[in-house]
Amino acid sequence: MDSFIMKLIAVSKEKGMISFATGLPDKRLFDTEGLAKAALNVFEDEDVARDALQYSTINGLLPLREKIAQRCRKEMSFNVSEENIFVINGSQECFDLIGKMFIDRGDRMVVDDPGYLGALQSFSLYGPSFIGVPMEEDGPDTERLKGSLKEHPKLYYSVPDHQNPSGISYSSEKRKEVAELLSGSDCMMVEDDAYGELGFDGRVGPPIRSLTDNVILTGSFSKIISPGMRIGWMIVPDGMTEMTMKCIESSSLHANSFSQNVMNCFLERTDMNKYLGKIRKEYKRKSKLMLDLMNDHLPSELRWNTPTGGMFILLRTKEGTDAMRLYEAALRKKLVVMPGRPFHISGGENTIRLNYATADDEGIKEGIRRLASAYREF
Repeated sequence: MDSFIMKLIAVSKEKGMISFATGLPDKRLFDTEGLAKAALNVFEDEDVARDALQYSTINGLLPLREKIAQRCRKEMSFNVSEENIFVINGSQECFDLIGKMFIDRGDRMVVDDPGYLGALQSFSLYGPSFIGVPMEEDGPDTERLKGSLKEHPKLYYSVPDHQNPSGISYSSEKRKEVAELLSGSDCMMVEDDAYGELGFDGRVGPPIRSLTDNVILTGSFSKIISPGMRIGWMIVPDGMTEMTMKCIESSSLHANSFSQNVMNCFLERTDMNKYLGKIRKEYKRKSKLMLDLMNDHLPSELRWNTPTGGMFILLRTKEGTDAMRLYEAALRKKLVVMPGRPFHISGGENTIRLNYATADDEGIKEGIRRLASAYREF
């Protein structure tokens, strides 16, 4: 699969560009003071500092894994042992590790359609045959999912909360249906929880991992604290711990030990619910700003979703039109948007993904004006 993500990050940095294209969080919300204090805290104790600068354990810093397990119990409605939690260099590495463990060329793999491009790219390196399950307004088409599971896929990859790129979240009914279908199959679900903490009013529902054990849950601190620190994590079923250890050891030895120690100190000093409340409130405000401007400036023939969390709005042009032309027209006006086609197994030619989190208010206002001008040209 061709890569758009990193190419568009580079284009977005060009002078005069406004970007709605990437999955970058709002850097103005990074707690630089809190992270600086956490880093200093690591160096206050010489033994702690030397350990943080040394090679570490394969599965990650135990106190950090304990904090992840505690949040799973309190906020995500399921118990997990620290032994099943592995700290990874960003959740993107999880997909590569899972691909190594599960996929041989030609194996079937189910994915939501559309689905997160970065995961599709990572898994595609191992040569699976993707089966796309169409997304409805409240989650996957479960009849299509049921039929897909009859083809004996190895994996099912999904983002149940504030999906990238569609912004859709699974309803309670769809979560239960998916869990029941998985429980009766030999397919392992990869549940990507990258945006689960970014619901405007809190979590929209329990993870599917809380409803069935047939799930690898992946998470990340990238969207809520810092992507540059590259700290993600994965929770694997009991029978996978030894294989996961071997895969991590052979690929990276372990995640960045210094970043793990800084993150652990930061979490010790931070009320996470209060901290997340500020981010959720700001993203809710920015999404409303973008939606209001879209209503004011874009023609009624266009369609888009109203997100309840996460970072994305999926814009749809008329059926039968090619939104790549809108992407190109916007680029000529120094606005970078993300074509929706690469996220789709089939279709999606008339979609564009917009990120309301990255730009500041003036960038959102000017960006929508440029988008409206580009659409007139389109």
